[in-house]
Amino acid sequence: MLYEFTEEDLRSNQRGFITPEQMKFLNGFAKGIVASHRGGWPIIIFFLILGLGMILAMNLSNESTRRAFFADPIIAIVLCATVPVVLGIYGVSAIFAKRRADQIANPVLKIAEGTITLDEESSSVGPTYFVLVGEDEFKFGGDMSAYFPEGQKCRIFYSETSMLKIILSYEFLR
Repeated sequence: MLYEFTEEDLRSNQRGFITPEQMKFLNGFAKGIVASHRGGWPIIIFFLILGLGMILAMNLSNESTRRAFFADPIIAIVLCATVPVVLGIYGVSAIFAKRRADQIANPVLKIAEGTITLDEESSSVGPTYFVLVGEDEFKFGGDMSAYFPEGQKCRIFYSETSMLKIILSYEFLR
């Protein structure tokens, strides 16, 4: 992700600081991660109820399936265990989303410096574009050759979480 920065942002990053505007952007990004995860809660509940309802409806639809359904207590145990398992998985993912949001909201300014190399990888989802600066790799959903010409020397100031690097500012070196 590329943050649109000002000269003030760049000068502050060069001194090792993150500007209030950059913090505002990062905090908004972090809040978006948490909000998008919370937005999935009604969908999880809906499909959990729908799935359990369909299973119960199929198993209780006629006499022979009712007998088979109630003949083995393991079936009832598995159905009852489905709810806490699904909610537990959702809870664990909420913990990881919150942790990722906290990393973004409490950034550590990092620096990548070196010659720019561009790469592209295609998959069934679509292309992923890579900007390599020295040993650091930045992933993008679009072609970044207009921002980062290959072969140029560059210094990038960024914040990193477990899954993404957010570019706060950059400068080309001579």
